[in-house]
Amino acid sequence: MGLARTLARAVLGNALWGGLCLASACANADGVALSKPDAVESLEIPKVPMPAENGPKLASIADMTAVLERPSRNAKQIGYLHAGDRVARAAVPYSKEGCENGWFPVRPAGFVCASGSATIDLSHPTLGAMAIQPLLDQALPYTYARTTADTPLLERDGSREGAVKEIGKLKRRSGMAVVGSWTAALPGSAPERLALLTSGKFVRAADLEALESPEFKGIELGEKQSLPLAFVVKRGVRDFKLDGEDAEQGKDLEVHQRLDLTGKFRTAHGEKFWATAGGRWVRHKDVTTILARNTFPDFALDGQKWLDLSVVTGTLVAYEGRKPFFATLISIGRDPGAGAVAEAASGDAPAPPSAAFGLGTFEVRAKHITLVGSDPFAPHESYQLYDLPWVFELSSGRLGYGAYWHERFGVEHGPGAIQLSPADAARLFQWLTPSIPDGWHAASTLHGESKTLVVIRK
Repeated sequence: MGLARTLARAVLGNALWGGLCLASACANADGVALSKPDAVESLEIPKVPMPAENGPKLASIADMTAVLERPSRNAKQIGYLHAGDRVARAAVPYSKEGCENGWFPVRPAGFVCASGSATIDLSHPTLGAMAIQPLLDQALPYTYARTTADTPLLERDGSREGAVKEIGKLKRRSGMAVVGSWTAALPGSAPERLALLTSGKFVRAADLEALESPEFKGIELGEKQSLPLAFVVKRGVRDFKLDGEDAEQGKDLEVHQRLDLTGKFRTAHGEKFWATAGGRWVRHKDVTTILARNTFPDFALDGQKWLDLSVVTGTLVAYEGRKPFFATLISIGRDPGAGAVAEAASGDAPAPPSAAFGLGTFEVRAKHITLVGSDPFAPHESYQLYDLPWVFELSSGRLGYGAYWHERFGVEHGPGAIQLSPADAARLFQWLTPSIPDGWHAASTLHGESKTLVVIRK
């Protein structure tokens, strides 16, 4: 869906914004860390019936509404809702201690305070404004746009009818999701069309262009496709015909072209060549190879989900036990400054570079449909990038996500995060644990759920 169509779907009147509650403005926005330990872990988690799937709903009216393990502000956060999200709840609150409108059990687990950042009033104006919800079966969950020039970041001006005020600046090439529009007056100018962002803020629609998702995506492995294989990650690469020591150059190969390898290799003129399934040869130095494993970690048992990431080659293979089923290219930087992104996601202090961005085996501890409240300069220091899609958070502090702003997969790029093409990130997001319950925007591992492991190696 193009940017123009998205803007046309939600032209918002001034009255619609009278009740908008942003996380920064609400007294009870509940911006608690997903993985932050409970201050009183010994307190028992109440045993309550799971709300019916078709029962009454509770909705988020803030950038972030915490789902807590227990009905207490001090409880561990196990997930969060985003503005417009609706989740099945109990018919009556469990208690009202510390929450004026009551703590409601929600499906499938946890409690939400229905005051401040959430409501059980489904006619609340914010829910009309944020009616566009993420598309979970697409490469990108929303329509994304990029700024074509430096432009103001705006929010509704409560002191003036139908007006907005500037609260910051966006650099040229900044990226964000667009979920609607509003016509309002900027300071000192006539009313104009504004694009609504997922945070409830605005950008001038005239300063945006639609952003198409990168085309690259990995390959499904199975009976018809197996390892080894190779990808071309640079320009000017050709295949060869080998005849003894003679190497005759052949056709040009495209960047990100996949090559099926037979597993055979030979040396000619002091260089290593791989045989392709098509009868041609490619130089080892010209391609990125993904070889079949002959040794496995001890945990690689039947049904265990895990990812095998190589920092040196920029490759990822997804396994269930010892069976690989998906292979792709990633961009993985080694700048420890990426800890700032992990800090925003988890709320914990970033781990030391040797731990957060080193090698080892880690758990996927949380997933976010899009990352809410992170530093927009963390993925790229030259401009802001919002709404990072399909985010998975490791126990080390490292993040993985879909990079919608570049095509440099297979090449070290950006800060120390695991960057996948949006299509690949979406593919893996649905498979990785933890699962995200219906109506939630992010979740950490729930009790009894198996954990996906990630091996990061050279």
